[in-house]
Amino acid sequence: LCTPGYDDIIKAGRELVSDRGIFVTPKRYILHVVDKEGKRKDELKVMGLDTKKTNLRKGVGDKLNGLIERYLKGETWSTIAQTIVDYNIYLSNSENIMDIGLPKGIKNVDKYTSEYLLHGENTRLPGHVAAAIHYNKCLEKYNDTDSIPITSGMKIKVFYLKGDHGKFKSIAIPTDNEKVPPWFANYEVDIEAHILRLVDNPLSNIVKAIGEEVPTQHSIKVQSAWVF
Repeated sequence: LCTPGYDDIIKAGRELVSDRGIFVTPKRYILHVVDKEGKRKDELKVMGLDTKKTNLRKGVGDKLNGLIERYLKGETWSTIAQTIVDYNIYLSNSENIMDIGLPKGIKNVDKYTSEYLLHGENTRLPGHVAAAIHYNKCLEKYNDTDSIPITSGMKIKVFYLKGDHGKFKSIAIPTDNEKVPPWFANYEVDIEAHILRLVDNPLSNIVKAIGEEVPTQHSIKVQSAWVF
């Protein structure tokens, strides 16, 4: 209904068509896309969610997105619950501790190390930097000349620890390390804290938007007891 000459000034194209999605907050969502720019699709579009962040290992993020995809394609949350619990058990029992390390990038290691040597336990350190300093101190403590020290610009994996280690609540390992140092066996990794950060928190931040909760083995048993 535009006057000729004005009817081609604005044009529109079809970008995305989604049959189901979860919108957590503005600019944070996950969609099951069925049409993209006029072509049939069967894929996810994830924007701004924890499952896409660099502090979550890609394999874990892909797994969590896959679980949400099953829900978006019509499975009930209760049918997916056992898979989530099984995945937590799988990660908890992984033979390679690096599988559950929390990936981080690191800067200013020398600066913070100098401050720590000057001020000791009173030094305020970012958590992942403290973990890196802890690792470098262990190289000296255990006379480890085979492992590479952590320096600025490296990729590292952070591990939360059980027990009292003074200033340090975690320890890092360079991502490029071919093997875990033998002395690492002297420390007990807090597996539950890692599962919380790797699986439970990222999932919870998504499914709370649809009124669901991340299941546990206990919650599954309770739910099944109420089904007649």
